[in-house]
Amino acid sequence: MYSIFGWKKKCIFVGIIMRMGSMLDMSQPVQIDIASILKGKTGGKKPSSMLVYLLSELLHVKEINHFLTLAKDKKNLDFFQALIEYLNVRVLVSGVDNLPLSGTPCVFVSNHPLGGIDGVAVAYEVGKHYPEGIIIPANDLLMYLKNVQDLFIPVNKVGGQAKNLAEALHVAYMSSKQMMMFPSGMVSRKSKGKIEDPEWKKNFIVKAVEYKRNIVPIYIGARNSALFYWVARVRKKLKITLNIEMLLLPHEMFRQRNKELKIVIGKPIQWNVFDDAKTPHKWAQYVKKIVYNLKK
Repeated sequence: MYSIFGWKKKCIFVGIIMRMGSMLDMSQPVQIDIASILKGKTGGKKPSSMLVYLLSELLHVKEINHFLTLAKDKKNLDFFQALIEYLNVRVLVSGVDNLPLSGTPCVFVSNHPLGGIDGVAVAYEVGKHYPEGIIIPANDLLMYLKNVQDLFIPVNKVGGQAKNLAEALHVAYMSSKQMMMFPSGMVSRKSKGKIEDPEWKKNFIVKAVEYKRNIVPIYIGARNSALFYWVARVRKKLKITLNIEMLLLPHEMFRQRNKELKIVIGKPIQWNVFDDAKTPHKWAQYVKKIVYNLKK
C-alpha cells in the first residue's frame, strides 16, 4: 500500500514542479496558476478550492508571481541581485581578498544551508568579480527560468542524461568560466543537534584535478526554520523516500526577508594537493571540513 501511495505522490509532486517551471517564460509577466496545474495533473478534474489555497500559500505563489513580473527584464547576475534586493537580504561578505584574480579558472564550493537564496547570494557575490562568467551545475528544472539559464548546466534529478551532462561539464571546465558547486547535492539537514550538509560528493575533486583548477572554499552562515528540519526528520523516520520538505523551500526563502546572510571566502586550495594519499571521496570530506571551519 505504501509503495503505491508514495509513487503516486511522487508523480504528482514532480508534475507540479515541472508544470510550474514550464510557465516561467520571462518574455511576459508570469502568473503561476495552481488550480490549472492541479487540473492538468488530474485529468481535468477541478481541484478543491481549499487545496488550491493551501498550496498557493505554501508555495508563496502571489509573491513569486509579483517578483517574476518585476524582474522579467533582468538576466543572470542582475536577476540574482534583484531577488536579493526584493527580499531585502543583507549579505555580509568577508574574505574577498582570497578571491583569485579574474582569468584564473577555479572551482568554488560551498555548503548549502537554505536551498534557495543562499545559492543566489553566493553566486552573485562571487560572480560579480568575474566578467568571464560563472557556471553552476543545478537541477534541470531551473532551466525553465529563462532569466538565468545561461548560468546553469542542467542536472536531471528525475531521469537519465549521463552522456549529455558529461559533455556539458567538459565544455564548461575547458572554458575560462568559473565553476560553482554545492557538493552535497542537497540542502543541509539537522542531525544530532547539528545543522550541516550530508556527505559531499567527490565529483568536484575529480574535476579539479583533471582540469587543474584550484578549489575555493566558501562558507554560508544561515539556517532554515525548525519546521523544515522537523519535517525532514519525520519523513526519514517514516522511511518516505520523497523529500517532501522541499515543498517548504519557497516558504523558507521568504523567511529570509530582512535577515542577514553571512558569506566567508576561504583561501584557494591548489589542485595538486589532492593526491593519492586520500581517495577523492575522503578529499571531498576534507574540503567540507575546511568550509565549516571558516565559520569560526
